[in-house]
Amino acid sequence: MVIELETRITEVTVYADRALIKRQGRVSLEAGEHQLRVNYLPPFIRDSLRANGRGPAGTRLLGVEVATAFLARPPEQELLSLQMACELLARKIQLLEARQQALDQRRHWVQALGEQAPALIQGLTQGRLQPDDYRNFFAVLLEQTLQDAEAAQDVAIQLQQLREELKAKKRELEQKQLGSNSDRLAVLATVELPRAGELTLELSYLSERAAWRPSYDARLSFEDRQESQSNQESSLDLTCIGLVEQRTGEDWNEVALILSTARPAQATVLPELEPWYLDIFQPVLPSQPLPLAAPMSMPAPSFGSRQRPSLMEALNQVLPAPASEEAESLTAEEESPLSESEEAVVEASADLEQRATALVFRCGRSVNIPSDGSPHRTLIAQYRLPCRLEVVAIPIQEEAAHLRAIIENTTAGVLLKGKANIFVDNEYVGTTEIDLTAPGQTFHLFLGLDDAVRVQRKLSERTVEQTSRLQGGLRRITYAYRITVENFAQSERRIVVMDHLPVSRHERIKVRVLSLQPEPQERSKLEQLTWRFTLPAGGKQQIEERFVIEHPRELRLRGLP
Repeated sequence: MVIELETRITEVTVYADRALIKRQGRVSLEAGEHQLRVNYLPPFIRDSLRANGRGPAGTRLLGVEVATAFLARPPEQELLSLQMACELLARKIQLLEARQQALDQRRHWVQALGEQAPALIQGLTQGRLQPDDYRNFFAVLLEQTLQDAEAAQDVAIQLQQLREELKAKKRELEQKQLGSNSDRLAVLATVELPRAGELTLELSYLSERAAWRPSYDARLSFEDRQESQSNQESSLDLTCIGLVEQRTGEDWNEVALILSTARPAQATVLPELEPWYLDIFQPVLPSQPLPLAAPMSMPAPSFGSRQRPSLMEALNQVLPAPASEEAESLTAEEESPLSESEEAVVEASADLEQRATALVFRCGRSVNIPSDGSPHRTLIAQYRLPCRLEVVAIPIQEEAAHLRAIIENTTAGVLLKGKANIFVDNEYVGTTEIDLTAPGQTFHLFLGLDDAVRVQRKLSERTVEQTSRLQGGLRRITYAYRITVENFAQSERRIVVMDHLPVSRHERIKVRVLSLQPEPQERSKLEQLTWRFTLPAGGKQQIEERFVIEHPRELRLRGLP
């Protein structure tokens, strides 16, 4: 005898491109062998199915099978509700269209009465109608016309709203139907009990129609603006959010949600290293000549080429990489003894759990995530991180000062790569990207423009000198630039100014730097310069650059300012 077992989803672990779903069901059984059937399961990866549970001591799980149940239509209640909503809206539209048609007919009838006005005037002249009858007739006619016009306008507005609502419901229904499969799976589990008792069966399987990605809300407040900007030290409130979306065909209601950076599908055998051969290139001649064919070259093999690193690959840079616990949890024997039934122990778990090769975030409460494919926000953690504020300017690109925050990750966990919404004094500034940041590392966030700092870069000198051919026939151009930074704020600012000097790419073009006042704190081989200084309130700082470009007169240069 097959016993149908009702189960519900209790826990979901969402990975980057799939989800591990756990569901439980309880049933009281007599001693002996029983076959339990769990019906109406949405599609999942069959090879990932695992079963275990709790029961009387000595209870054994003899086998688990997966069967397909072909259904005429999806059994989801939400689809039925959407279909009923569409039908109800369609009936309302039909009633309003019938009312609109009746109003049109009455309007034509009123128009026909208005066309009888000459006959009424003739009856008035012949004495068959009194003037009051004439006035009453046209008053009633006018009142009815106004009422019909107003009613027709109301009906037209209601029809437009209902039609738009019906279109939206139909789009939602089509989206649900596309994401829903009429076929369902059923799990048959055979168990053997030594004595009567209650059995708790737990099923777990992987579904590929779920994913999550990290996101952040970064909030910086200048409530105590005078103090926070005088020393340029502040703190940033960082809210870590998991955006979870799923289209598994079943809503997750009141489930324990776990977000993991592990990738179960990638716990595979290490690929073999192939030899790297070099040989003489021998072009392959076409069997038939191709007219007007342009010569083509074979692409050179690239050594060490790889795709863009994934989230897990980047995480491996800051975490060790022994065997995955998630991969081990998906392996189980076909026949396994069940543990003795006992009361569940409530464990207090932290929000962040760092395993061997992954980060695991456990949500502190049960969540509801419908199967609609839309991203749903789930709070992961909230941190207050120390940050240092500075004003960054690149005046050769734009004469604007950008406020930048340098934040240190003082948490015990890694900040994953994701988009961040930036708020300054509760005002939305924009969106940026936070890179993977290990504990102790820093990352930057740009908070918008600082209008209190003005930056200008102007050409202060340009002279051209040419020598005769006896002296080498050279052309020397002297440039001088002046960068001016002014602080109009009521407090000091940390300033970072970046600029660059020309770099020669030809041996006959010479660039000599005459002076840099003051000397930059950073100067790269490509002549990228960085000055760092603190500017007091109302302060002003000037930077002078002077250099010479020398080249033969017959050469025409590209890249001159």
